[in-house]
Amino acid sequence: MGISYFIEGENRKLSPYFTIVLGIAYFSLVIYEYFSQYLTITDEKIQVNTLPKKQISINEITEAGYFADDYTFKTVAATLKIRKSQISPTDLPKFEAFFNDLKLHLKNTSAVLSAK
Repeated sequence: MGISYFIEGENRKLSPYFTIVLGIAYFSLVIYEYFSQYLTITDEKIQVNTLPKKQISINEITEAGYFADDYTFKTVAATLKIRKSQISPTDLPKFEAFFNDLKLHLKNTSAVLSAK
């Protein structure tokens, strides 16, 4: 919002409108993040509902980890970080169970692959 004060000359007439439009856009973003579900997990993918939406296919995950209150999922092409503080306290036990099952599955898969 402070950038509008750097506009000078004839464009100065537009600076209050620019500030208002920027404020409305920011308020819309806050409302979207407040009312939308932060995390969606299906059988095929994990999706973080931020702007822009980020998603990763569960079948492509090669590594899953937890460090500094962040859950990290890695594939060959992408990395997805999920903040623990953003997950609803009622959904957190379900997510942690999913995460532990996924880590166990990845560990078993890598053990089978290394044994071959």
